[in-house]
Amino acid sequence: MSCDYASKLSHYRNKGVCGVAEQFDTADKVHEKLDLLCCMIREAKCIVVHTGAGISTSAGIPDFRGPNGVWTLEKQGKKSDTTMTFESAQPTITHMALVAMVEARIIQMIISQNVDGLHLRSGLLRENLAELHGNVFMERCEKCGKEFLRDSAVATVGLKRTGNRCSNGGARGNC
Repeated sequence: MSCDYASKLSHYRNKGVCGVAEQFDTADKVHEKLDLLCCMIREAKCIVVHTGAGISTSAGIPDFRGPNGVWTLEKQGKKSDTTMTFESAQPTITHMALVAMVEARIIQMIISQNVDGLHLRSGLLRENLAELHGNVFMERCEKCGKEFLRDSAVATVGLKRTGNRCSNGGARGNC
């Protein structure tokens, strides 16, 4: 499935502010912010990380509202020219760093708005991940409730029915 899945989403008019240029901090400002972040991490009792499209842009998956975002281009009457597919996208160094922090028990939970499946493909356990909008690789049987992480993108997002037969030993339900 192409990363241009936005065309399959339900239509709605208010897509927020699109096309805002990215802003970059100076090296000194980055170090200042990192020092503050490290202090906050050391003092925290529980850390939950919320990720969005920005974590996957370096994997070649376009965001929605950035300068070349899917919705920004749509407002200009254009389409994203990405040839990246969800199947070929690889987890980024940021995905891998988050996994390492979960494994070290620094982070307890990751909440993601992304449907690209890269958190699970990075090795993050399902129990440490909440996917707000679903996952293009995930199906769930309506009868037995078992979830299936597929190798290729399924036809729907958000655990909507795909019509595939459940492969969980005789449950005979549909995913």
